[in-house]
Amino acid sequence: MCTETALRREESDRYCLSTAQADTFLTGAPWRRFLVVGDEVADGRGEPAEGYGRDGWADRVAASLRRGRPGLAYLNLGRKGRLAAEIRSRQLGRILEFKPDLTALTCCGGELVREPFDADSVEAEFDRVVAPLRDSGGDVLLVNWFDITRFGPRPAEEAERLRLRLRELAERKQAVALRHGAIYVNLAGHPAAADRDVYGADGSVPTMRGHAIAAASVIRGLGAHLTGAADEGR
Repeated sequence: MCTETALRREESDRYCLSTAQADTFLTGAPWRRFLVVGDEVADGRGEPAEGYGRDGWADRVAASLRRGRPGLAYLNLGRKGRLAAEIRSRQLGRILEFKPDLTALTCCGGELVREPFDADSVEAEFDRVVAPLRDSGGDVLLVNWFDITRFGPRPAEEAERLRLRLRELAERKQAVALRHGAIYVNLAGHPAAADRDVYGADGSVPTMRGHAIAAASVIRGLGAHLTGAADEGR
């Protein structure tokens, strides 16, 4: 349970959302079965940040959706170090069995440092996961995480190499989203991505402020999707 001071701190953060604001963005949200898949970013790992609670971004989004749909089914299959190829080979069957009508997919931390770096393979694996989910009629959300190269104990040359890889992976995820009509949220371009307290001590694991900001961005993205869908139906 957050203290009153903690609640004031998060709710005064211009990049976060209050409960009422989140609910406004998700008014009329139709989703009843929400699934999250990916690596440690998906499963909610993060360093404490005073005043920002303990829930990861996915749990926060699920809580917001559940306020509008009390019967919401929620499953988080995020696992530390999970690669896109492993999601497809090890988890796709379980993902489809759950029959989600909203799936959030975020990973690529492992691919980022893997040698040789193969963006073509990553894009292909994302395609193989997103396509059957979209074919089943569900919505898919692709989340591109904060730029972890901004801070952390990395030599400049390594940081630049990772930065270029991150940029390419972001472009590949966006291409997959456009190809399949998925929702895309790019946190690397978020104004708060330049804030040191979004990242943990090692520059890779987010803080709970990072998770709170990510949840707000995802909720805004879902709200924009709902508004766009409503406009198309008129």
